[in-house]
Amino acid sequence: MIDFKSRTYRAILEAMLARVPNSLDKREGSMIQTALGAGAYALEEFYLELNQVQTGAFLQTAVGTDLDLLAVLANVARYPASPAVRLGVFSLEEIPIGARFSTIDGADSVNFAATARIGPGQYQMTCETPGVIGNRYTGPILPITYIQGLTDAQLTDILVAGDDTEGDESLRQRAISALNERPFGGNVADYKRVVLAIDGVGGVQVYPTWDGGGTVKLSLIGSDWMPASQQLVDTVQVTVDPPPNQGLGYGTAPIGAKVTVTAPEIVTVDVSATLQLAAGYTPEQMQPLVEKAAGDYLLSIRREWAQPDAGQLTSYSSWVYLARMTAAILLAPGVVNATGVALNGSAADLELIQTGLTQQAPVLGAVTLT
Repeated sequence: MIDFKSRTYRAILEAMLARVPNSLDKREGSMIQTALGAGAYALEEFYLELNQVQTGAFLQTAVGTDLDLLAVLANVARYPASPAVRLGVFSLEEIPIGARFSTIDGADSVNFAATARIGPGQYQMTCETPGVIGNRYTGPILPITYIQGLTDAQLTDILVAGDDTEGDESLRQRAISALNERPFGGNVADYKRVVLAIDGVGGVQVYPTWDGGGTVKLSLIGSDWMPASQQLVDTVQVTVDPPPNQGLGYGTAPIGAKVTVTAPEIVTVDVSATLQLAAGYTPEQMQPLVEKAAGDYLLSIRREWAQPDAGQLTSYSSWVYLARMTAAILLAPGVVNATGVALNGSAADLELIQTGLTQQAPVLGAVTLT
């Protein structure tokens, strides 16, 4: 790529003036300097636009629409925003399919519609607004559709997490991976391509021959970066290799491949620490701040959970490092020092199991501060 950073107004003008004989007046404000200045401004604008064209021509640097156009070359398209599917619990055993309800969280209020009955008084509720906004609220919801006899309505579990429109970096990495790995005919890259395209999936670990020849295990984490719900697991199972006809090629998996879809086990990580606080901070103030810092660190681990080890395709590892947990706590506002940090009662790193038999993902438990 050509580096246009040096093509500034000042550099262009100086280069143009250098070509003018010194016998002529070319001081600032002179006719020559004034005339050349307008051209230098125009050339700087030209170089800025040329640099944008150059940037948008390469997969590694393109953004927005330019990146969308280049991703097509890798047979990849940007994932659109998808709506959250939540569990609704109602005082009546049956409500009309399509009945609409609203959350009561002020400016972030969104509407949900009943889309399927799960059981007596339990329904799938699909958010009418795509994106992560549908994942946030839990609690009572108000009926928009009049339902006689309804006295209580609650929005509870996330069945399928909503996701925002895919960002540039995620799309870029998928496109580069598609070009390098060449998904085809049930190879590891092909399984990832199919599964990650399903709404609600945030990451997948692929374990070939985990239970003998012809077996494949897919372990899922949701787009909310929590272990996938049973509904999401079932959706992926039906898409890839639907029971009871597993191995017969009724899904996207090739004939002969028996695919098992699952979610990682939750490993609760309890954190304890002794803190020295800055002036003006109280222990009561610190509790939510440290919980957020510790939770954000564990979230970063779950975000990288599906990334294979360097140089590998199907080998994974995850650790909760004591030093990084300590560093996360130290970054919390009001913390001057943190000592005696422990994970599940131990002052040691915590290794998470990632094998074909068992996969684990960390979730914050109790935070005990002294």
